[in-house]
Amino acid sequence: LGDVTEYLNEYFKNEVYLITEDRPVKCNGLILAARSSIIKEMIRDSENIPAIEFSDDVPGLLECLRLLYGGYVVVGKANCRSIFKFGKIFQVQEMIDAVIRWVAED
Repeated sequence: LGDVTEYLNEYFKNEVYLITEDRPVKCNGLILAARSSIIKEMIRDSENIPAIEFSDDVPGLLECLRLLYGGYVVVGKANCRSIFKFGKIFQVQEMIDAVIRWVAED
């Protein structure tokens, strides 16, 4: 496992920052890359610690990250815009589908 970890750390930046309107949010690059091919390319193409812009507030971004990290989020009026926007920009279909389901049920 040590060789795999070394390879991944060398090949992929494990530390990534998502930059919001409020402040940067530190994230795990491997998890984000596993969930979004767009983020994967952004991380791979970056020479330094990647900083990815997401023009939204921190609470909205945290809801998106909770979904990316495999957590559960109740989609509602307060967070549907952030979740849909993140899903569209970074091509995370499950986020888009979650908002569409919420709209259809509402």
